[in-house]
Amino acid sequence: MVNIFRKISNTLSFRKLKKNYDYNFFVEDQNNKFKLLGFNRKQALEKLSIIKKKYDFLDRKMSTEHETLLSALSYKMDMPKIEILEIGTYDGANSFLLSLLFQNPNITTIDLPDDNEEFIKTYERQKDLNKFIKKRDEILSNVKNIKFVKTNSINLIKSKKKFDIIWIDGAHGYPTICIDIINSFNMLNENGIALCDDVFLTKPINEDQVYRSIGAFQTLKTLEDEKLISLNLFYKRLDVLNNCDPIKRKFIALFTKT
Repeated sequence: MVNIFRKISNTLSFRKLKKNYDYNFFVEDQNNKFKLLGFNRKQALEKLSIIKKKYDFLDRKMSTEHETLLSALSYKMDMPKIEILEIGTYDGANSFLLSLLFQNPNITTIDLPDDNEEFIKTYERQKDLNKFIKKRDEILSNVKNIKFVKTNSINLIKSKKKFDIIWIDGAHGYPTICIDIINSFNMLNENGIALCDDVFLTKPINEDQVYRSIGAFQTLKTLEDEKLISLNLFYKRLDVLNNCDPIKRKFIALFTKT
């Protein structure tokens, strides 16, 4: 009975949050967050739109503001050669997008081995593992200058290579996310930029080791407090369902070395 009342209460609270959500406010706030770093969000969205019209498989449910940030970075970091690290390959679509956004990138993308138990059981891959792997490999085969490494990202602690851009999107729970952030800090070039997906500012309900954790924010905040990084936070999504509840709201962190 208590659970029923709690469920009703949560539903009513969420309806109120939805009703009072000011979409235009958050869009304007996001635009200002971009401007603060010299990014042009409108220009970044236009570039994405052109790419997705040509490659419609990139226009998907998993598209978030991280793509807009990466698109904006392609203007700010317009270099003859750029080293990019992606932690969390998933289906390869983001690697493919990176190859189109940047002029001449060398992309290293990392994910768990195909026979790893955690790889198989997360994101419902176990439903049709072979189909997932085949699709991913087909997408990656069309990416130029890419190195696909099948290993636990924790092993990056041994890496001596430096990167200009690092996209952190592996396991989001403690301790893996904390290790990924520290490794990324050490692998980042002095003028490089790292981004981290799925950052919660408060401890999420049903915190776990893969999808939801406050570990990323705690690690980033500690680095910021020690004046080791400069930290900026962007809304991951702007639609009402994903952004109206402050407790469930996700952010994308962008950090640079100070």
